[in-house]
Amino acid sequence: MLFEKLLRAGQTWHEETLATLQLNIVEFLQDETRDLPTLAETELFYEQVALLQRAELALTEKLNHLTAQTTQGN
Repeated sequence: MLFEKLLRAGQTWHEETLATLQLNIVEFLQDETRDLPTLAETELFYEQVALLQRAELALTEKLNHLTAQTTQGN
């Protein structure tokens, strides 16, 4: 019984320590070294990618429309 309590306590400590270490590493890589983007930077990047995709689609549709007009005129 005591061994099981000690084992559970050790496992809980291990999990909490690992979670804290992971948070500290992420914070270090984002804030100190700037090797990782922050969540806000990542979200902004994906928003900009989505805007570019929509612009590319609009341009492709316009090009297809103009191409169709040109070939019909010939």
